Amino acid sequence: MQPPLTPVAPDEPLYEAFYGLREQPFALTTDPRFLFLGNAHRRAYEELLMGLRRREGVLLLTGDTGMGKTTLCRAVIDTLGPRTFSALILNPYMTDAEVLRVILRDFGLVSREEIRKGAFARADLPQLLDMLEGFLKSLVALNSYAVVIIDEAQSLSSKVLDQIRVLGGYELDGQRLLQIMLVGQPGLITAISSDALRALDERVSRRAVLGPLPPADVDAYIQHRLTIAGGRDTVEFRADAVNLIAELTRGVPRRINLLCDRTLEAGRVEGTTTITPAIVQRASQQADADVPPVKPVTLAAPPPVNVDELPLNLDDHLAHAPRDEYQPTVSFGHDDAQPRGRRWGVMIVLLLLLLSGLGLGTYAVWAYTNAELIVPVLPAAPARDLGAIGTPFAPPTALEEQHVMDELLRTNPAMRQGGG
Repeated sequence: MQPPLTPVAPDEPLYEAFYGLREQPFALTTDPRFLFLGNAHRRAYEELLMGLRRREGVLLLTGDTGMGKTTLCRAVIDTLGPRTFSALILNPYMTDAEVLRVILRDFGLVSREEIRKGAFARADLPQLLDMLEGFLKSLVALNSYAVVIIDEAQSLSSKVLDQIRVLGGYELDGQRLLQIMLVGQPGLITAISSDALRALDERVSRRAVLGPLPPADVDAYIQHRLTIAGGRDTVEFRADAVNLIAELTRGVPRRINLLCDRTLEAGRVEGTTTITPAIVQRASQQADADVPPVKPVTLAAPPPVNVDELPLNLDDHLAHAPRDEYQPTVSFGHDDAQPRGRRWGVMIVLLLLLLSGLGLGTYAVWAYTNAELIVPVLPAAPARDLGAIGTPFAPPTALEEQHVMDELLRTNPAMRQGGG
């Protein structure tokens, strides 16, 4: 079989037409039709499906990136049938009100246009919660499910996660109205284990974990996706090629998809429907070449210094240096060369001293010219007329003394009785 020179349709990839495939078997999508139920994926699938059918509040699914968590959740929702209303939150960097708007949109209560403008765009959080609660209560009579899947939940804020806990607690007559599936990387377990989210952690009823595919399941995984795409009988992956794919990808489904996609393209270029390890190796090198490697910056080590060869006297060393190599620099009043940093330091100190002197001189001139304003002159004291000084004091006469004693005795009879 020779590869076609041009694709059958302008938008049809080349290798699909070459291998006779209906669609791209290893596309990096979350189509639940391509879900391969290995041991770990099957256990997680059954655990989540049982929790939803029992109408448990909060379910948890964790795993490293590329393990197929979102694809698994979509497959679980599809299994519940057409009576299930589901909402998928893919952007974890939203506020609690924005999360509620997306949930109501996915449930079919509002449109995208109503979210962007209109009364719904201006609705606050209590109004959004009332609208959601009324819708959930209407599903009880229909025996329908309402499930919210929140992907990359480890990046949600604590406030939004706590709001989700409240949503998972809605009940009517002892029956859960809304079920929450938290999907994320292993850091999600650490996030909800904090003291702030202990109430949410206690509401998680089931916990499922996804890991890489074991090497024995890689061949079944590849054949499963080829069968869905209609190419099980048109392309062959040799066993040694599958072993190499398992080794290079370490069983991570997303890496398997990427490498197998490049491998099919490399096989189309060579015009073969049998995939060999050589083709897989070339496809892997091409995939690595698409991402330019980051070269680490290494600093060269300084040359070793022999302490014994260092000059002990700098003047002697300069005196014996050749004249054309020794060129003294200009210094401040010195003939010897000074380091440039020291010269700049001296210049800065001198400049600071000059500015300080100018500041002090300016203040002295201002103080001198404004001395009258600084020290106010008090007015002179008013003159006082003390009059002429009288004659010197003369002692009293005997008559004056007798007159004073008589007045004292007259006004104080007690003195007379005391014999004074």
